Amino acid sequence: MKRERLILGMDKWETALDSARLYRLVKKHNWSIYELQTSKQGITFYAPVYERKEIARVIEHAHVVTTTGMVGFLFRQMKRPFRIISVMISCCLWFGLSHTIFEITMSGDKEESKQLITKTLNEMGYEPPFYDADMEKMKLDLKKRLENEIAWMEVSKNGSQYHIQFTTKEFATITPLQQHELIAQKDGVIEHFEIQHGNKLVAINDYVHAGDVLVSNLLTDSSNKEQNLYVKGKVYAYTWKEVHVEMPKSELAKPFQFYQLLFTARREASHDLRKDEKIYKENILQFQDNTGTISMDIHYTLLEDITTPK
Repeated sequence: MKRERLILGMDKWETALDSARLYRLVKKHNWSIYELQTSKQGITFYAPVYERKEIARVIEHAHVVTTTGMVGFLFRQMKRPFRIISVMISCCLWFGLSHTIFEITMSGDKEESKQLITKTLNEMGYEPPFYDADMEKMKLDLKKRLENEIAWMEVSKNGSQYHIQFTTKEFATITPLQQHELIAQKDGVIEHFEIQHGNKLVAINDYVHAGDVLVSNLLTDSSNKEQNLYVKGKVYAYTWKEVHVEMPKSELAKPFQFYQLLFTARREASHDLRKDEKIYKENILQFQDNTGTISMDIHYTLLEDITTPK
């Protein structure tokens, strides 16, 4: 018998019936039985649980010795009411506690605004602990009530805790939308876009040249008419830079001098890099030991926003 059937659950039967008659009954009723064994005490075999009622009716004095697997475990537990009650109580507690919010934390730019949000939540009936019915509805209602004080708000859930992030209108930085095209400031290969508005004219892995329009402020509609668009975002691309560095020889071991040059080259390559820009690849072209000096030439592949002038 396959191990899967035992794991799922089978009845183990024992009967004093002779094997020939048992075979005839199995064939007549089309039962599925497994691992039939004979002994002086009688015959034992395994059969599916759903055939239990019919086997007990047809074979006199046959009885179930045990039930294997998960089904057997479940049957044994059902005979112990206190254990069933404990499981049910545990399930109810788990469901209830997992949908209960016990704490609301906040992070923002003004302490008075935190107090205002807390007061507004209490007025709305969201004073911990409370049942987590609909976080999105709570967030929308809270934003609507505080639209004159709060410029931006986000609510997230972590276990049994809500965390509210906000920016008040006093400290909010509002960037006006422009209709200027995004133009490549240098040659590169497009790596990814971070575009909120605009019509992309190039695709990832395209090679572009300085001066190419990457994101346009015009879009041709279905009537073949051009529509003006706001443009906002960045375009990141792989760019290249060769760095030459040299330094006087010193008493340090040559590997240490090598690394000094390397770190100097990295500082020079990354000098103009902004946040979210980085050195992507470094390829040492040449390392020379000259009279009195040592020098190094390195080719760098950088990941940069090529639409924002530096």
